[in-house]
Amino acid sequence: YGEFLINAQGEDVVAGIRTPQELTKAARLVHGGGNDLPSLEEAMPAIFQELEGVRRTLEAHYRDMQDIEFTIQQGTLYMLQTRTGKRTTPAALRVAVEMAKEGLISKQEA
Repeated sequence: YGEFLINAQGEDVVAGIRTPQELTKAARLVHGGGNDLPSLEEAMPAIFQELEGVRRTLEAHYRDMQDIEFTIQQGTLYMLQTRTGKRTTPAALRVAVEMAKEGLISKQEA
């Protein structure tokens, strides 16, 4: 799950100046809400695949869901920061179960 902006900064979302686009085509179709702008997956498929690889690496390393900030400049993906993602208790349970199913953490850790 995630969102991104083209030709903007994160402050634009906070200020309500811009509406972010979805990362995946599936999320765009589900959350649509009249937003027909392409997802990152559709607009920049190679960058999307690279970002997915980085996400998997970070989640395996930290053994937890990550909140990732990134930028793309002239076709190059730059990672800005990562931190453990905030979530509700039910969401934390779901993430733990899914990570155990994927073999990222043990059932005891979940």
